[in-house]
Amino acid sequence: MNQWVEIDDRSAVAVIRRLARRHAAEMGLPEQRIDELAIVASEATTNVLRYADRGRALIDVQRNAGSERLVMIFTDRGPGISDIDRMFQDGESSTDSAGLGLGAIRRLSDTFDIYSSAESGTTMVCTFTARPEVPELGIDAVALRVCHPQEQVCGDDFQLRQTRGATDVLLCDGLGHGPEAAAAAEEVMEAARRAGGLSQDPGATMRKITEQLVGRRGAVAAIVHIAHPEMTMSYAGLGNISTLLIGAQGVRRMAVRDGRIGAGPTHGYEEKVELAEGDLLILHSDGLKTLREAHFPPGLLKKSPMVIAGFFLDRAFRGRDDASIVVMRITRGPER
Repeated sequence: MNQWVEIDDRSAVAVIRRLARRHAAEMGLPEQRIDELAIVASEATTNVLRYADRGRALIDVQRNAGSERLVMIFTDRGPGISDIDRMFQDGESSTDSAGLGLGAIRRLSDTFDIYSSAESGTTMVCTFTARPEVPELGIDAVALRVCHPQEQVCGDDFQLRQTRGATDVLLCDGLGHGPEAAAAAEEVMEAARRAGGLSQDPGATMRKITEQLVGRRGAVAAIVHIAHPEMTMSYAGLGNISTLLIGAQGVRRMAVRDGRIGAGPTHGYEEKVELAEGDLLILHSDGLKTLREAHFPPGLLKKSPMVIAGFFLDRAFRGRDDASIVVMRITRGPER
């Protein structure tokens, strides 16, 4: 279950701490690490209540290429943290909390990042790793999804695979929401596996998927293949998955072919793009409002992909459908 947990009263502290401990135990983290994670969950939730009155938290276990990590995202629309450097000092904390500052939360987490401003509130990400992270490949890639608020399963799904040779992404949105949409999305995932997995040719993969699923409930999807170390992106899009490329030349919205998986066979719309160091690629389903430059607050796009993904998954969440987002930053230029 991938759901936002509302933080609107003190009971949320115990709820989020309990969820965090349960997921950490299922991952096999040692007891001391689980205790530290629970401290972070309690402290971060209490801080949301103190500084913003209300907010949201998302706890997600992510697995990729042998790595496994628990991600905790805390986000609010409060006044922001005016003196964030002071809040990194130990002892600066919320009333009735463990007495820890953001500095201690940062030390207890394997990775930590925060974005805060008076206009946009605060989004904080803490991660805890059970298995080694993917080695540095020149692309920092993350994916998140959340259910429709009244559902227990998510009709959006993704595959994110990183190897030394490539980063591959399939993001799909099963039609509707709830169990039937989740089943439709799983059909797409399974069809991609039967097609041999994601490949260097997203258009060919899309064609194989659509051929297998003619007459099914269906989905919309986008597939991205980024070759390492050339940093060349191949892309195929079918339906209303939004794909934005943000770089030195501004924001470029990738085209899509109208239609859906479940209708006739198609490659979707195909394109190849050269990427550069610093480029940011964002894919998202229509469970989020269409992202435009006006939605990018100052400084946000310089933060980690996980903070960017968490921020938009909250701020742009329509609340009437499942939602998903993939954010990738090119951290190393192409090698020729």
